[in-house]
Amino acid sequence: MKFYPAYLDLRDRLCLVFGGGSVAERKAISLLDAGAAVTIISPSLTPKLQALSGSGKIAHRKKEFDESDLAAEFIVAAATNSAEVNSRIARACKKRNMLVNVAVPPEEGNFVVPSVVERGELLIAISSGGVSPALSKKIRQELETRYGPEYGTFLNMVAGIRRRVISEVADERRRREIFQNIADSEVIELLRQGKTNEAEALLNRIAGQS
Repeated sequence: MKFYPAYLDLRDRLCLVFGGGSVAERKAISLLDAGAAVTIISPSLTPKLQALSGSGKIAHRKKEFDESDLAAEFIVAAATNSAEVNSRIARACKKRNMLVNVAVPPEEGNFVVPSVVERGELLIAISSGGVSPALSKKIRQELETRYGPEYGTFLNMVAGIRRRVISEVADERRRREIFQNIADSEVIELLRQGKTNEAEALLNRIAGQS
């Protein structure tokens, strides 16, 4: 199967998770972290999900799956402890042209959730198409070592610089050159060494060479 890679903006999007166990918990929290409006449908919840429901961070409907549960959700996650129920959920979602991720059996869904490395705004996704999750995990661990927290700090610093360059440098070719010089610079290495002031000074020097 050939997947189409995409990063979705889930801010305030309605997302539905079926299931209340540990797998459903992971899926619900990842959706919540992306800014989604999450509803859980399950007769029972893990303690963590109970706490999130009690605090109002997620909505909870204490019931089993029914097709009438599906309305205008942007994403649905089928993560119950029953493969048969998950398959029913997937079929119902596909009839409605909904995005559905299925925990078991994963091939019933129409998208998969990749293994990810997250460093602030830097998000690296790895997928083996479901063939070898172990390989995806191995590559993720290698990337976690290669790309440390300094990359998140770098992007936070560049965000402000980028706005300044766009407003001050009219020539698009020159802007691209400045941004490339920043990416090719020693800023990330300075941040890795904890030399934040030096890194910021270098960024400003490169951005000011207009």
